[in-house]
Amino acid sequence: MANKSKKDEGKKDDLQKKVEEAQQKDKEIQEAEKSISTETEELKSQLARCMADMQNFKRRVEEDKSKWIKFANYELLKELLPIVDNFDRGCRQLPDKLKDDGWAKGVVNTHDDLMKALEKIGVKRIETVGKPLNPNVHEAVMQGDGEKDIITEELEPGYTYHEQTLKAAKVKVGSGAS
Repeated sequence: MANKSKKDEGKKDDLQKKVEEAQQKDKEIQEAEKSISTETEELKSQLARCMADMQNFKRRVEEDKSKWIKFANYELLKELLPIVDNFDRGCRQLPDKLKDDGWAKGVVNTHDDLMKALEKIGVKRIETVGKPLNPNVHEAVMQGDGEKDIITEELEPGYTYHEQTLKAAKVKVGSGAS
């Protein structure tokens, strides 16, 4: 019986060691799970930041693209405005005897269509007569009778493109003398 008791104790010790080993492995697994969980959360956080960075990058690229298009259009429109002004002057100077002529009406209609197209893309004619002089959009080239610094006559039209001055309007302003 003493022999059996030693065997039982040996089995008990083996079982105890196995239980301790299992408990140690369980602790290691729990620590590994915590480590994996922490690492997973960090990776999720990094992924969320990367996604936000990518969305911001896409937005900035679109904004930059829009600015470049506007800038390119701005330069093109600046070059075209003298032609538009000449076309405008020509239509205003149309002799009375040609006002009913079909060809002249076609030219005037083409001018009107051009002005509508320019307005549609953001080009606007600057208001002048009766307005106070604004050096950001008006260039005073003459002074005469009238209320001080109020525009009395438009000598050459001015234009803005998306709130930016393309060409300042050349104007005559009142000197304050009547």
